[in-house]
Amino acid sequence: MKKPLQSEKEQFLLSSKGRLIGWGVADVKNLIKNANRAKVENLKLSPDVTLQEAECIFTQEWFDSFIDKGLSKDVIDKLNSRIAHVRYHHILMHSSKGLPYWRHVANADQIHEPELSIVYCLAHLVVCGAFEGLKRCHLKDCQKYFIGRSNVKWCSKSCGSLFRVRQKRKKDRF
Repeated sequence: MKKPLQSEKEQFLLSSKGRLIGWGVADVKNLIKNANRAKVENLKLSPDVTLQEAECIFTQEWFDSFIDKGLSKDVIDKLNSRIAHVRYHHILMHSSKGLPYWRHVANADQIHEPELSIVYCLAHLVVCGAFEGLKRCHLKDCQKYFIGRSNVKWCSKSCGSLFRVRQKRKKDRF
């Protein structure tokens, strides 16, 4: 049985035109799928990419940064510089015990660009620890993103098997 990353109930909220929009750690799967789509389809930023393709590209770029540099001060500063202008509202909410509490909710009407929406989402999910174990497959042909234990190197059993077969054949040649 797979252990969940974190509580599926953990989420952050955006406020847009009077509506509350919830995001949470369950969205990590969608972000990984988007980043892998950008990698597989070799998407590049250009004037003719769709909004969803642009979000895939930005997600891939940020994942590469997380994997290559870790969550260093430089990466955190870069995240902050992109979302520093977003304003927050205070909204009174009910807790599970029925008691009211304040939530800080971002004004999504200020988040117009695809990169900004991705950065905002990534920043919140980084704080939740949702990207602990984010990796890139070690198979050079694949390089897809996945979340796995510290000793896992491949995104799937087939990639690991293909890697080992190639290593064996290479060893047998010499």
